[in-house]
Amino acid sequence: MTFPGFPTEIWWLIVDQAASIKGLSTMFLIARLNRTMARFALPLMYGIVKGLMYDDADRQSVCFWRSIIVSSLGKTLYPYCCWVKTLDFSDLLNFLQDFDKSEDAQLRDTFYSPPLCYLQLLQINISNQDHLFDQDHVDGNVAPHVLFCEVVNKITEGIKATVDQGHVTSHLAKVRFPDLEYLPCILYFPVWISRLTGLTTLHIHDISLLNEQVTLAIAENCSALKHFKCHIIPCEEAERQLSSLLQTLPPNTIESFTVIRGAISGPHVLKALDRHSGSLKLIQALGALNELQNCNALESLYLDAFVGLDFDFVRSDTAVYGQCVDWLQNCGQMTHLNLGFFPGGTQLLKDSLPGPKLRLKSLTLMSIEANAPWYSELHHQTKLEYLTVEVPQLEVQELGPATGRCQGLAAGISRCPELKELHTEEYLLVADISLISEGALKLEKISFSGSLVHDAHIMPLANLPRLKEVYVTGDSAFTASGILKFFKKMEETPDHDHQGFDFGAASQQGTSIGQREYKRIRKAAKRAFDGDVNIEFIDSDGQDYYLDD
Repeated sequence: MTFPGFPTEIWWLIVDQAASIKGLSTMFLIARLNRTMARFALPLMYGIVKGLMYDDADRQSVCFWRSIIVSSLGKTLYPYCCWVKTLDFSDLLNFLQDFDKSEDAQLRDTFYSPPLCYLQLLQINISNQDHLFDQDHVDGNVAPHVLFCEVVNKITEGIKATVDQGHVTSHLAKVRFPDLEYLPCILYFPVWISRLTGLTTLHIHDISLLNEQVTLAIAENCSALKHFKCHIIPCEEAERQLSSLLQTLPPNTIESFTVIRGAISGPHVLKALDRHSGSLKLIQALGALNELQNCNALESLYLDAFVGLDFDFVRSDTAVYGQCVDWLQNCGQMTHLNLGFFPGGTQLLKDSLPGPKLRLKSLTLMSIEANAPWYSELHHQTKLEYLTVEVPQLEVQELGPATGRCQGLAAGISRCPELKELHTEEYLLVADISLISEGALKLEKISFSGSLVHDAHIMPLANLPRLKEVYVTGDSAFTASGILKFFKKMEETPDHDHQGFDFGAASQQGTSIGQREYKRIRKAAKRAFDGDVNIEFIDSDGQDYYLDD
């Protein structure tokens, strides 16, 4: 179907706009106009599947996976399998497991229709012969794992065959594999990897898959690999295998390295990462940080380890700790630092933040302790724009003003002139917020806690000319008149820009704001800033509720 006199270029613009918002339905409709638009729209449509979940036995998942599988068999007009930029094979396994339990006959008929009817025969035969399979290492029914092995084999084989013909280039750059429990999957894994020659990102669940054959397959076929992620490193042998891979790859090719759970217990991996010190920009792991002394190109560092309070990283090995501090202080390219329950994190910050080259843009601290007054060194971070601070293990009395912690934190924040966002669970006083609002004049978003936060707490924030969001996580006792006065003061701020301003409170106590006042507050926010107000109320019995408009 075409529209006479309607320029093709207009359709191109519409497709580009739809791609930017992941408007798959719009892109699919335009692809059906004619073959010219199909060749333009379909590659873009398949290229934006990242972030979309195709792991349930529903019509959307059936259509997606069926199109990928059938195209890999060469039975479709277009090579959809080569247009996908990201393939999550973990989603595929979840889909097959869910699909195996589905009683939707129409859905099953759709998926198993020609040329995939052979998969149904395979599934039936497996079900009839499941006593022949060793299920000791397979979670649940073995049939989805057998189908998974067959399907992944066909997809990777089809991608390589299509590319080898020379007519199409594979766009597949990012692949994620689940925990491979079925032995044939483990045996085929190096074969699958060897076929995906354009990989830039590899995410695997079990690092023990990295045997000598897999390492060789990656080194010989995946020259573009830059990003590596694994779920956990279960043992020292697995760590050695990963180290072997990193050493086998050309130097300065890995840009990011992530271990989702657990620590790197030995030095092998981090020593191997030193081979990529010139390219490495992101590390998300925990290990012997002193082995990274040459990684001065690092842009992002995420350290996450929930360990006992009895472990003292600072004093466990003072020489190693000193090397870590020296290294961090001189990471001139680092802009993002995230310490998630990192032992000795507050002391590490106190010693590292004054570094002559370290200039962070984003800092996150999720701490299990609050021993060192790290915030007294915040003023060195003159480029800091985003700060998140939480110490969830502390009791209410330790969060209170008597400790002096909040005053110190407020003083440190007030000396960060570029700060745009502040998120903290600290119990800030009116004086603390006044200090912050006087120094951090570029602040746009703030969330904080407190004990019965009231109107006076928020008034100083009205002086911030770019304020866009205020959220109170602790108990509050705001009044309607106080909030309205706050809005009016914001409007009176010179050169202000509060467009889209949002105000929220998670635990409003008492009955100082009724339904009529609440409507009035929301209307005022809408009128003044095209904004909104969302307050969760707590009744006398401690139950939360919302007021309807």
